[in-house]
Amino acid sequence: MDAQETIDFQLRWGWSKLARLYTSLAESHGISMSVGYALLSIEREGTPSTKLGPRMGMEATSLSRTLKSMEGQGLIERRQDEHDRRSVRVFLTEEGVKARRQIRELVIELNARLHELLGEDAADQLLQGLARLNELLEVPDQLIPPNWQPQTETLSS
Repeated sequence: MDAQETIDFQLRWGWSKLARLYTSLAESHGISMSVGYALLSIEREGTPSTKLGPRMGMEATSLSRTLKSMEGQGLIERRQDEHDRRSVRVFLTEEGVKARRQIRELVIELNARLHELLGEDAADQLLQGLARLNELLEVPDQLIPPNWQPQTETLSS
């Protein structure tokens, strides 16, 4: 089997190209992709900063850097949680809400264009397949072939 015939190759290759496109379009609005994704991940009633990292698939140090940048740009503010003084919630400022609208519109328009170019049936099948893949990946052990055994020697030996 060639690498191009594997699901993981196509996912990685496709996501890499799509991410570059999103990055380019977002940066034309003065927003990095990580900032754009954070804008879309912050809820109206604020989001605990500890939940943003896992939601975005971002490590704590990268998230901290992104939030600090967003705070410096006036897109977010951090407030102590009213119900749990140990927790900090992240809220969008008025500027953050405007930026979120722009990014959300970009995502909607780009997805509409993908649907148009792929065709509705192919786009729907792709979405269903990816949703099923994500369900399977929730229990990764089931993906390991039953007879697979790790090698006792490393490849460099």
